[in-house]
Amino acid sequence: MAPDRPAEGARPCGICAMIERIRAGRFAGAIAELPRSWLILGDAQFYKGYCVMLAKRHATEMHLLPRGEAHELLDELMATGRAVAAVTHPLKLNYECLGNQEPHVHWHVFPRYAEDAQRLAPVWLRAEPERKVSLEDSARRELIAGISAELRRLMPAARLL
Repeated sequence: MAPDRPAEGARPCGICAMIERIRAGRFAGAIAELPRSWLILGDAQFYKGYCVMLAKRHATEMHLLPRGEAHELLDELMATGRAVAAVTHPLKLNYECLGNQEPHVHWHVFPRYAEDAQRLAPVWLRAEPERKVSLEDSARRELIAGISAELRRLMPAARLL
């Protein structure tokens, strides 16, 4: 399915550009292609296992998607949450679909852990340099492999990247 594009003259969509990099194999954090979305490992690995699910279709709001497609995206989000939880064993998962900075439907999936002193606060209140922790390359690859394998078990239609 080819994604819809932002209207002509609209600001270029950063998520659509990221999806093009994923499609071209030029995105190191790519985890899987699902029927309606792409799953990537996020850059805020202070929350080990943080992922972002990007809708393939360019839409600025969930309610603008066809009903069946929106439901399929939610099924993919639930499978993503189950996969992340199975691999990281968090105290809680936080899901956010914001789009204020990038108006393209996408979800942030943040594992939250008991040892995080700020676990009751929104992740965005933690200073950006503190939350944007990078994992060592082998730890990043191991995390991606674990989430990929679990996601594939839960959603056989997932194509691992």
